[in-house]
Amino acid sequence: MSRVFPGFPLLVAAACMLACGCSKHAAKVAGAVTLGGKPLTSGVVNFTPVSAGPSAYGNVAADGRYALQTGAERGLVPGDYTVTVAANATPEEAAKMGFKVGREGIMPLLTPPKYADVKTSPLKASVKPGTQEIDLALEPQPAGKRP
Repeated sequence: MSRVFPGFPLLVAAACMLACGCSKHAAKVAGAVTLGGKPLTSGVVNFTPVSAGPSAYGNVAADGRYALQTGAERGLVPGDYTVTVAANATPEEAAKMGFKVGREGIMPLLTPPKYADVKTSPLKASVKPGTQEIDLALEPQPAGKRP
């Protein structure tokens, strides 16, 4: 009768997970963010779970694309999320918007405030296991209202 190393099943499972690329963040999400039909060129996208769990975030690149990560690891846990997006103006953009900008001032939002707050954001996402594209289309602030 041969003896099997007691930790052998655990070792095999770990090897399979590494080979398959499996991790606790079984979903990979990327996409494009637009504001009024045009790519948003900066900002942060945040996926906050509807139930308990860690949030995932991604920076918006100059081409409007984002990819999510949780902590230092790429991806997130599958589930239902409320999505927030916030982008601040550069000093030049703020000046064009009529804001006085000091060196230490916080720049005004380019995105409407409702998208920056998890309590008011209308953006929702249902994330499935695997790789997926989730594009986010933001509507601009109504005319006459400043963000």
